[in-house]
Amino acid sequence: MKKFLCVVVLILALMSSSSSYSYAAKRSSYKRIDLDLTKFSSVMLYSGVFDIMSNPKAYDGKVIKIQGMFDTFHDNKTNEDIFAVVIMDEGACCATGIDFVLRDAKQHKYPEDYPETGEIITLVGRFELYREGEDLFCRLSNAEIL
Repeated sequence: MKKFLCVVVLILALMSSSSSYSYAAKRSSYKRIDLDLTKFSSVMLYSGVFDIMSNPKAYDGKVIKIQGMFDTFHDNKTNEDIFAVVIMDEGACCATGIDFVLRDAKQHKYPEDYPETGEIITLVGRFELYREGEDLFCRLSNAEIL
């Protein structure tokens, strides 16, 4: 019984400990947030992100705050790691996400300075459109994890 309680206490301590990545800001340095998706219900959040991805020009330059699951993808073509905040729909059958680049990204190394894949994060960044060749992409630039 004592051993069981020790394991339970250890698990609870690990679950309640703060994130191991060191760059997370307590407060955003952005003075104004144009769209705070953290206040939306899960249905409205998914719909909001879907609208952003469907109408990216309407959001270009806007500061957006969002909460979702951290994920990463390695692009073998460019040999770069791509980071995203992923939003699931209400039924958890569909997902959409927004790529992001941290403020001072060159100072952060992956995986040491990033959250664990699947960890829930709150992110603030400026939505931007950019081109790679003929293709138009979007992301949150100068992002901060809160």
